[in-house]
Amino acid sequence: MSWIQYWPLFEAALIIIVFAIIIWRLWRSMKQRARSEPAPRPITLGGRIRFVVVYVSKLLGVGMGTFLAIALVVMIERNILSVFMDSAPAPSQVEIPADLPFSVEEVIFLSEDGLRMAGWYVPPENGALVILLHGYGGNRMAMVWHAEQLTRAGYGVLMYDERASGESEGTYRSYGWEDPRDVGGALAFLSEKPEIDPEKIGIAGCSIGGQIALQGAAYYPQIGAIWADGASTVRAQDIRNPTNPIYALLVAANYMLDRMFELRLGIEAPAPMIEIIDEIAPRPIMLVGSGIPFTFVGSEGDHLAYYAQYAGDNAELWVLPDAGHCDGPGTRPEEYAARMVEFFDNAFDIERR
Repeated sequence: MSWIQYWPLFEAALIIIVFAIIIWRLWRSMKQRARSEPAPRPITLGGRIRFVVVYVSKLLGVGMGTFLAIALVVMIERNILSVFMDSAPAPSQVEIPADLPFSVEEVIFLSEDGLRMAGWYVPPENGALVILLHGYGGNRMAMVWHAEQLTRAGYGVLMYDERASGESEGTYRSYGWEDPRDVGGALAFLSEKPEIDPEKIGIAGCSIGGQIALQGAAYYPQIGAIWADGASTVRAQDIRNPTNPIYALLVAANYMLDRMFELRLGIEAPAPMIEIIDEIAPRPIMLVGSGIPFTFVGSEGDHLAYYAQYAGDNAELWVLPDAGHCDGPGTRPEEYAARMVEFFDNAFDIERR
């Protein structure tokens, strides 16, 4: 997809063309009006003030109209770019690092729709296991740190490449829309492992992995506890009510993006997260997010607090004010590891000596 590198030039040219068309149309309209209906010059002070007020109001209206027109064009072309980039496969080769601090078994299992999913498996010492899900476009290597903390605490882990990513099969990525089928395949694979207590299977994910973890738990009651860090939206409905015009434009863009994904992939969009997250109760959920605010849209913590409202009392929110997206392990490694292990210990009644 080498054409992607030229997209900024296309975007700049498109904005210039739209702006030029608007200015040309305005100039032509004003010229025609001046010829047919010459505006009388105000004589009185009050007339001059009214003239200035009307003139300024028209300028503001033209400016706002121009901004909205350009914003609409940029919204459409950005969504087109996102659909092509975010649905393209993201293959990568995954090798076991020589310095990996725990031993893994390379495994292959089938998703519920028959795709071969590649991953690593570590058997548990305490009968409990956590499925680990990476962020969008990455592979299982992104969850090595989480796996190290959990295996050190006696947990087993299954970390795999999501569909059309890493070494797993798939002709396209769907922003998590079809990935719960892979969670179902992982659970079927784990059901054949006698060393795993079927009542002690958890799931943890970062970013899109956190979103898939929540979806998976909503659809599969076998999952007993969910750790979702920076969980993204499933549908535009999952975005909290906008608090300013720019945020409102972004929400509108996401509704358009959902429809574009449906048309591009030829699939039906799944239910929004806010409609299914309550299905997880009473199983415990830990929602982890950054507290760093973004201009116009607020912080990740604000978004996850919106999820928590729909989840119920079984959901706990942990906002890290100094961490970026999924960067808790980098900014607060000891606290993050301790809280993650404690969360699953409490969920599965595992005692530490």
